[in-house]
Amino acid sequence: MKWGSFCSLVLSLVILTGCGGRYTERPTEFRPEQGSLSSPQEKIVHAARDLIGVPYRFGGTTPEGFDCSGYVAYVYKQAIGKSLPRRTADQIKFGKAISSSKMGPGDLLYFWIHEEKIFHVGIYIGGDRFIHAPSSQGEVSVQRLHTPYWSERYRGARRVI
Repeated sequence: MKWGSFCSLVLSLVILTGCGGRYTERPTEFRPEQGSLSSPQEKIVHAARDLIGVPYRFGGTTPEGFDCSGYVAYVYKQAIGKSLPRRTADQIKFGKAISSSKMGPGDLLYFWIHEEKIFHVGIYIGGDRFIHAPSSQGEVSVQRLHTPYWSERYRGARRVI
């Protein structure tokens, strides 16, 4: 192989690699300009979305890595100054239970992940989507609530604000 052909091949691979990153869905329901955030719900959704892609870390409570309840507690504290309990089992008792037909952006969603009723929590952002820190995908991401996996495990919603 000639040197020029080799360089062209390497350059092509570098360019293609840069385009092949992992896709994380970013919701389009809410994209305010900085400074236009007016409601607590908008602030929560904005803060939650800013952390998409942060890695999962068991026991994590900072943008260096989150578990699900650490993520939710961090978002609420940063967005609106509201302190939530650290553990999901305690967060599920916080706020007011609401029906799924009344869910709105910023509400907390709870799930049982295993038969042992291990709790998981995420933040509803509207449009059948929520943001959470799942261990299975390894980073904060957006999911649809009404997929078979999540709808089977959904256990309720709570309004904290």
